[in-house]
Amino acid sequence: MRAASDRLADAEGSADRDQKRTIREKTQQSSFPPGTEFALAHAESQLMSAVVGVLSESVVESMKAFYKMRSAYKTLEGLQVHVSGSDTLLARLDRMDGSKVSLPKSLKASEKGSGGGGNSLNAGMAGLDMRPASADGVPPRNSSTGHLSAASLDSHYNSMDKFIISGTNLCFGMLLLILGMVPPSMKRIMAIVGFRGDRERGAEMLWKATKFDNVHGAIAVLTILQYYGNMAQFSDITPNDNHPSGIGYPADRCREALGWIRRRYPNAALWKLEEARMEAVKGNLDGAVAMLSASVVTQMKQVEALILFEKSLNQMFLHRYEDVADGFIKLTMLNNWSHALYNYFAAVCYIELYRQAKTSDAEKAEGWAKKAEDLFERIPSFMGKKRFMAQGLPVEVFADKKIKKWVARSKEKGIRLAEAVGVSPVEEMMFFWNGYRRMDQENFQKSLQALQYRGDEEMEDEAIDEQAIRWLLLSAVMRNAGQWEKARGYLEKIEEVDRTQFRGALVNDYMMPAAYYERAVGIWKETKEHTLGMLAEMRVLLDKAANYGAFELDARIGMRVTTALDTITRYEAWLKEHGETGITEKVPEESEVD
Repeated sequence: MRAASDRLADAEGSADRDQKRTIREKTQQSSFPPGTEFALAHAESQLMSAVVGVLSESVVESMKAFYKMRSAYKTLEGLQVHVSGSDTLLARLDRMDGSKVSLPKSLKASEKGSGGGGNSLNAGMAGLDMRPASADGVPPRNSSTGHLSAASLDSHYNSMDKFIISGTNLCFGMLLLILGMVPPSMKRIMAIVGFRGDRERGAEMLWKATKFDNVHGAIAVLTILQYYGNMAQFSDITPNDNHPSGIGYPADRCREALGWIRRRYPNAALWKLEEARMEAVKGNLDGAVAMLSASVVTQMKQVEALILFEKSLNQMFLHRYEDVADGFIKLTMLNNWSHALYNYFAAVCYIELYRQAKTSDAEKAEGWAKKAEDLFERIPSFMGKKRFMAQGLPVEVFADKKIKKWVARSKEKGIRLAEAVGVSPVEEMMFFWNGYRRMDQENFQKSLQALQYRGDEEMEDEAIDEQAIRWLLLSAVMRNAGQWEKARGYLEKIEEVDRTQFRGALVNDYMMPAAYYERAVGIWKETKEHTLGMLAEMRVLLDKAANYGAFELDARIGMRVTTALDTITRYEAWLKEHGETGITEKVPEESEVD
């Protein structure tokens, strides 16, 4: 972190000095105003520096990070005004039908501008060769991806133009996308300091950046694949893949982008990770694990750790507890990020193995219980070693609270720690990582068995928050399995509880806002034809979740809520434009999970 911060400070200072010198000397290396390239480099340095600052353990550094992020945001916002004209040209090149491209009004320069020494954007753009790049008037394309070829772009932009256009679209697009997904509580704060997110616009700007064969294009592809294959998968309220509204997961477009980038970087392990994610998104968890298990050669331990983390999560969704535990223990040797979280994952997997072996193999059960208890005792020593915005990592804080809760229960009831563990903590982690969305019927059944470790009668003696956790998880399993009535029944039980009962130092409190979200998801998934009235009903529930207040892991639930509200807003607009009839979503058939 320190080395990265120092290097970025050098880059930031250098870009600032060069920008001022270039403006002073009126040196122009692109079709844009002098110094534009250094303004972009300065904003990129600030953005990366902000990331380092936010991940620091200092309140002061975190505050400086937000200042730098705001400065970069403003710079990129200004650059986008210049680049938007080039985006118009890029779009026209992308759909050119053989006729000469007419210059957009925003890019036409006056006679004075054309001869004014090239100091304005318009003057520079007017000098671009607007003729088609090939003899037949059609710019060459990559036939398999539909991307404009490098030759076509080269004929219209020099290397510095491409650096500026692709970099601005990448950085501002990424900012808009991420800010468009922040939880409701943070969204209000961001708005106060001038940050405005826009998922749709951000994603489209990233797609524009992918057209360029440079580092910006490669990072844009990686960001898009990360977003659609990872972050966007946390939300359950989304149209079918390749939906004509353009709101859902653009599976075909992502597959084309991955094919293009893999041909350019055939040995990069990151693309193998993204390919495996695509398989997992389709529900092929076994295929994803097989891909991630193949030997890869990478010079970066961080990439190796990412692959192992993804593989371990998928194995968790397949209920392969021993493999999951082994994977997370190995992660503690690959990096030093969050050993508390890794050990917590391993420990709760040992608890499931203990529960499975308890009635059939006492010796094995004892071994698993001992492993879990040893880790539970060690985990507190790892807590707080890594911080986010000068605070403990939310999942670590959550895990610490769970362990303290089980230790207290163990002492109160005079039972061993392994037996004091509450409703399946592995299933709880699956819920937070949205693993149910990727499971098949066989794994739904395994989840159901794990949640029935303590029967209904035994659970009646448990604290109300433990009962509510079980209802929420059972609801999520039933909803994903198509059992709508049962799912609703469990959620109604949660909503009947007075929320004051979810207060206390060792009481979990995320279940009610999560239940509001799950109710909205149920409405979306159960109905084949989505109407404006139905969307309005969902919005009421999602607003309840958004305005619930602070609760555990509210960022994870909040991101789902924010994404869902944004999807509803965009889908409402699409319905109004295209009419409410004939919009049919695929609804999963009811399973035999009971």
